Amino acid sequence: MNVRYSIVPATREHLAAVPLIEQAAAKLFSEKDLPPEIRFLVTDPETLLQAQQKDRMWVALQNEGTPVGFAYAVILGSEAHLDEMDVHPDHGRRGIGTQLLETVIDWGRSCGYAGLTLITFRHLPWNAPFYARLGFEPLPPKNTNAKIRSLIAEEGRAGINTANRIAMRLQLR
Repeated sequence: MNVRYSIVPATREHLAAVPLIEQAAAKLFSEKDLPPEIRFLVTDPETLLQAQQKDRMWVALQNEGTPVGFAYAVILGSEAHLDEMDVHPDHGRRGIGTQLLETVIDWGRSCGYAGLTLITFRHLPWNAPFYARLGFEPLPPKNTNAKIRSLIAEEGRAGINTANRIAMRLQLR
């Protein structure tokens, strides 16, 4: 069977699939990276709905039907920020993450943001090295804005080892 994927703006109907994708993707991480107490937490429905309603959420559809990946962005000050992006592991290594990220980048440029930031794991090949291949650069701590520092601190309070986390930025204009 020939499987095709398309990236489209998320609709309300797509939102129900997001927690399943998040939980499946979480299985790729070791307990050292995602401690058991937060391993399978999912984004709250209100956050997803807001991202969808503000046209800041996209889904990857398999054969124009079932969502198998998603990405959503928020605004942190004057920059766009990729808050989360996941692809169901059954559909990994097929370029879906790249397509989702390129969609977010195109959106950020079309909205006139100077940059797109994100926070990721520095030591996992499908995290920081993936984003670096697409032009993202590490954000030195002295150049990291207070909102990103706050997000990283929040992750630390949740149990994530922040020494393994890195903020990155892509210049959009």
